[in-house]
Amino acid sequence: MKHWERRRRGVFIPPVLILLLALAALPAGYLLIRSAGSGPAGMVSATPAPGGDRPGEHALTASGIPCTLTQLEEGAVHTGDLLLVNNQILYHFPEEQLLTSIYEGKTGSYYVRDKEVYIAPPALEALNRMLDDFRAQGGSKTVNVVAGYRTEAFQQHLFDQSVARNGREHAEEFVAQPGGSEHHTGLVVDFSLFYEDGTSAEYQGTGEYAWINGNCQNYGWVVRYKKAKEPLTGIGDEPWHFRYVGVPHAAVMTEKGLCLEEYTDYLKEFPFDGQHLAVDWGGERFEIWYCAGTAAYLPDSGDYTVSGNNVDGIVVTCKIG
Repeated sequence: MKHWERRRRGVFIPPVLILLLALAALPAGYLLIRSAGSGPAGMVSATPAPGGDRPGEHALTASGIPCTLTQLEEGAVHTGDLLLVNNQILYHFPEEQLLTSIYEGKTGSYYVRDKEVYIAPPALEALNRMLDDFRAQGGSKTVNVVAGYRTEAFQQHLFDQSVARNGREHAEEFVAQPGGSEHHTGLVVDFSLFYEDGTSAEYQGTGEYAWINGNCQNYGWVVRYKKAKEPLTGIGDEPWHFRYVGVPHAAVMTEKGLCLEEYTDYLKEFPFDGQHLAVDWGGERFEIWYCAGTAAYLPDSGDYTVSGNNVDGIVVTCKIG
């Protein structure tokens, strides 16, 4: 473990060739969600082995991925990049949580409040790439990361402070309850602005910063709280609050206009024994499926991720090309 990381308790052209040539010509951030039909041209479905769902069973997806039904540990539903956390669905605090100091691992493209702002390592890598690219396309070095991981006790302090200053109604609209904050996951950053003359300002995601809010999905981030989604999220508009969900999920959420509450339900439409979600993004192809509970069909090999949804099941995301 690095010193800055810590653990927290006319001529016929085959259609397939045409498709491949078209995809090759797309820009890197392009998202294509295949959502009709079956097999390679649309969603892909899985064919489980006969005999029912028992650990150790084998199955093959329509795209040819060999999988084995695997019983995961009990906490798997509450672990991963796709956790839904809000005031109704609370975070399950693990005994250990790997976090890294942004100050120790950041690039020179942005600021951070101090040495004690922590996030999960994959989120830091994605944050660095996003803000490096923001600077490379002409953005100023003014973004300041002012918040990352928060303990339950600190979230309680923030909530009580907001109640004292602005009243309970305002606090409940803009500050999550302790246990209901995404900051507990280590997958969240809040931005502010810091200028060379020492002054600061609120981050609104407008002007030059509209590039960040408009492109964050290409790096696995989403703007979590938007005014239009307040009835679902319970939180008011926060253009400074970014949540890491990874790729290609951030791109799918953005393309379909879904907040995480909606996306969690959307993914349940793709069970392993049904049609799977196939996504072409950034020159890569992904196959995604959902498994209820903690018994999940996992690829026997290859590049894939597993995440609980913090509600009732597991999402498997497999890179297939």
